[in-house]
Amino acid sequence: MRIPIFQAVAILAAAAGPVACGAPMTGSLPATTMPMIEPRGLSPAAVQIKLFTMPMQQTDPVDVAVGAKGYLYATQPIGTPASYLWQISETGYISKVKPSLGYEAGPGITGAKGVVYFGKPDTGGWALLAYANGKFDTLGGAHVNAIYYLKRAKDGSVWFSDPGDYTVGHIANGKASLYPAPTKYCSPYGITIGADQNVWVTEQCATTTGRIGRITATGSWKEFVLPTKNEEPPSGADSITAGPDGNLWYTIGAPRIGRITTAGKIHEFSLPASDGDGYAIAVGNDKALWYTLQQSLRIGRMTIKGSASSYKVPSNNSLGLTGICAGSGNTIWFTATTTNQIGRLTY
Repeated sequence: MRIPIFQAVAILAAAAGPVACGAPMTGSLPATTMPMIEPRGLSPAAVQIKLFTMPMQQTDPVDVAVGAKGYLYATQPIGTPASYLWQISETGYISKVKPSLGYEAGPGITGAKGVVYFGKPDTGGWALLAYANGKFDTLGGAHVNAIYYLKRAKDGSVWFSDPGDYTVGHIANGKASLYPAPTKYCSPYGITIGADQNVWVTEQCATTTGRIGRITATGSWKEFVLPTKNEEPPSGADSITAGPDGNLWYTIGAPRIGRITTAGKIHEFSLPASDGDGYAIAVGNDKALWYTLQQSLRIGRMTIKGSASSYKVPSNNSLGLTGICAGSGNTIWFTATTTNQIGRLTY
């Protein structure tokens, strides 16, 4: 089953009614022995949110990541008439990176060591692109069917999800390997690298309860079924991140945030009913989990002990809050897809 990119963007916009960030977290200690200091609480008065409008109409940015020199970069999956990679300064100045990417580009983007990575259609399939220091490089994988969300591994290779083909892919040394999900009709979306150096994905399943998948460096899968029947992670979101505590944290289509250990033990924390469902999720520089809340037009924050708070984005519109990542210092950046804006939260 192929999911055209224009359909994926439509899913993102529709989810606002009823896009990954930075280098993957790594480590070697199990969650039970890794020393951690609980992140401090934040009062609403300590949080400021500002929205910056894209300089070109109908850009509809989806995901955001940190690149070199503190710049943020956002994806534009559908072009009108062309797609670009967009650069955002820490003060909110937005400019397009030339040349254009053509009509179509991938929704997801990730950053590591001053480089941002994303996918785009190319001759015969999709290619993996890297951007740094004013230059695009094609890293291979031109015969894969799609590159949605992605993460760079410690060895410099890149892992990605392809939900339409129910597949996780790995691009190393210019060559792609593909590893289909073991459960039929389960589509991987969010993807990250765990403290165990395995790849972790959220899986939305058409005919069964959703799953969290774990894939080894050699492509061996193990799936963990979510604890509530018919529970599903959101589609079209980078919905899992490696936490500062050595666990994996994820969002689902319910007012809860989930935590899974590298051994597969799952616990889910309830959110206030007024918050609605979490969507994209990332780790902040304060060692807390930050996530977008599309239904309530809020940005959420959860400590590693499961204490949740949220902060209203100043808008009366359906924002389509999708991608999220930590910027430099005490900042969180996010995309407001349906209002053609980039948001910055300062705490």
